[in-house]
Amino acid sequence: MRYERVYIDLDRLQALIRARGLRERDFCTILWGKDTHRTIKEFARRPNTTIGTAMRVCNLLDISLDELFSGSDIIGESPYIIGKQDFIRDYEGGQDVQTLQSENRALRMVIKEKDERITDLKKYKDELSTHLDLVLKLGQNSDTK
Repeated sequence: MRYERVYIDLDRLQALIRARGLRERDFCTILWGKDTHRTIKEFARRPNTTIGTAMRVCNLLDISLDELFSGSDIIGESPYIIGKQDFIRDYEGGQDVQTLQSENRALRMVIKEKDERITDLKKYKDELSTHLDLVLKLGQNSDTK
C-alpha cells in the first residue's frame, strides 16, 4: 500500500462527511464528544493525526484507511484500484457509494466462507490421508502372513 499523503486532507474529509449525509458539526460531536469545541479544521492545525484518531474517523465514516489517505494498491504497473483520487465526487459509474460498499461487504463474506470451506477440506484431506496410511499398513500386514 502506498499513500499519497501522511496527513488527513481537509477537503477530502469534508467530501467524505457530506457523502455520508453528516454535517461537519455532527461529525465532530460524534468523534470528540458532545461537549467539544473542536472542528474538522483541527486536522489542519494538527496534521500529525494519531492512528487511533484516524481509525475512529474511518469507523465513523465506514471507510478504510486507504480511502481516507488516498492510498492505492499497485503492483508493478498494474493497479488493483483504478479511478480518480476523489472517487466520491468524481465517480462516473452510475452507482452510488453505499451500493458499492454493500457489494464489497458481500464479496468479503463470500471470500470468508470460501476460506472456511478450504480449511475444512484440508482437515478432511488430512483425515483421509491418515486413514489411507492405516489401511495400507494393515494391508501389508495381511500379505506377510
